[in-house]
Formats: sequence, structure tokens, C-alpha cells
Amino acid sequence: MKWLSLTFLFASLTAHALSGSWSDSSAGGSVSVGKQILVSRPLNAPGDLPASAVVTRLAWRIELLSPPPPGLRIKLCTSAICFPLAGLSGVKQVPIALSAKNRFRFVYSVESRGTLSPALQVVSNRLTLNYST
Repeated sequence: MKWLSLTFLFASLTAHALSGSWSDSSAGGSVSVGKQILVSRPLNAPGDLPASAVVTRLAWRIELLSPPPPGLRIKLCTSAICFPLAGLSGVKQVPIALSAKNRFRFVYSVESRGTLSPALQVVSNRLTLNYST
């Protein structure tokens, strides 16, 4: 009988702790002059995501047509906060309570002045987000 009670206890605990992930991608754009900002199309969570889902980890992959120009800065933003990204791909733990239902955008800027040669051309942005409830 104890075994059966423990089984139900563990089953109910795991039923409440839901984790998962979602991915989305978008086509890029271009920047031909330094100090301009390029904002990607929004990356959206699926509609059936629980309202209590909180981001635990972000993974990203960005493809450029040519090597990144010196001074390239990349951020991943919601309407409330931006996370600086180190490089064209990587993984980042999220230390704050951030809803996994947020709309995310990549934001690119180049800190140099003048014409970029070659221009910054983003082929694709991909975000994979892990969450728990």
C-alpha cells in the first residue's frame, strides 16, 4: 500500500512540473552603414504554451552571408528586456523570471561609422527556448 501511495505522490509532483521547448526562425535583413539598427521579424511561441511557462535557457544560431563586421553587436529582445548575445551561436541561461510566451526579436547594430564593405547581411535567425512551469 505504501508503494501505491508513493507512486501517486510522485506522479502528481511530475504532472505539475512541465518543461519543454519551442523554436522559431526568421529571414534576416541587411545593414550597409555603421550605427544603423536592424531588427528581425518577431519570433513567437506556439499558441498552446501554458501561461505559466518561464524561460530557463536560450539557444540561438545566426547565419550571415559574409563574416561579421568589426563592432557587430547582437541582442535578443522582448518588449521589456534585451540580452546581449556573444557570437553568432550559443546558449545562455536566463536568470530572471521571463515568460516563454513573449515575442522575441534579434537586434543588430555595427559600432563603426561609414559604409560597411561588405554589408552586414543576415540570412537567418533561429531561436530555441527551453521553459518550465
